[in-house]
Amino acid sequence: MNEIRLFKIGELSELFNVSVDSIRYYEKVGLLHPIRNTNNYRLYTVDDVRVMNTIRELLDLGFNTNDILKFEQDRTLSHMINMLEDEEKAIDTQMALLQKKKNGIHERLVSIHQALSKDTSETITLQHFPQRECMKIVDGDMPDVLINYTLAHFHKDNLEQTSTIGVCDCYVLDMNAINQEGNDYRTKAVFFYAPHLPLQTNDILPEGDYLTLAYRGGFHKSLHLVPKMLQYAKEHHLKVLGDPIEFCHIDRYETSHIDEYLIELEIRVS
Repeated sequence: MNEIRLFKIGELSELFNVSVDSIRYYEKVGLLHPIRNTNNYRLYTVDDVRVMNTIRELLDLGFNTNDILKFEQDRTLSHMINMLEDEEKAIDTQMALLQKKKNGIHERLVSIHQALSKDTSETITLQHFPQRECMKIVDGDMPDVLINYTLAHFHKDNLEQTSTIGVCDCYVLDMNAINQEGNDYRTKAVFFYAPHLPLQTNDILPEGDYLTLAYRGGFHKSLHLVPKMLQYAKEHHLKVLGDPIEFCHIDRYETSHIDEYLIELEIRVS
């Protein structure tokens, strides 16, 4: 007659490379059922070893202790199939969310790297742009310090999160007025533009020819670069059709170093 094999708690701990406290916890929640010898020491059976194998495997698959306990209390094939199918669905959902996050990160990187590829030598060029959709959040002058508050309020009212990292915050400039700080033009409107990211849009930039110029550094440079662009338009017999726009490809949302800012100025002409 074969002798029934029993295991001390230390043997079980070493066999499964888990702490003694973990084994005691599994006993406490009802997963393990040791017997006591004459000296009141815990002794674990081969079925406890089976349960430990099950615990290890199901924990690795993402199940928690309560899931495992419910299975041990109703250890049937249908229960196991349902457990695995439910976990598979949960993993599919998690993978979809992770893929969405990965896409968002990739799109932001594309936007930033594309901005960094721009010629920032402050050379004026004439470019043709198609109609561009954007999200206007302010139609009028807006102090710079209130932009983030206004954006947060816009999010709240529209129940949709709007990205800022890798997205252009853009300012329609009033050439006839300087802001309170004296370092940039006042604004006539504020909008966000994101060709690589999903964006809730409510306005458009018209198709047409635009004088463009890109620079690195603070917004104060626009004060002398916009007149330079207007003079260029005059010398090349171009009619100015709209106000200058600052496209802030890289600014406070991506860096605190002003010398890393990358601003593009555009003026629509014909």
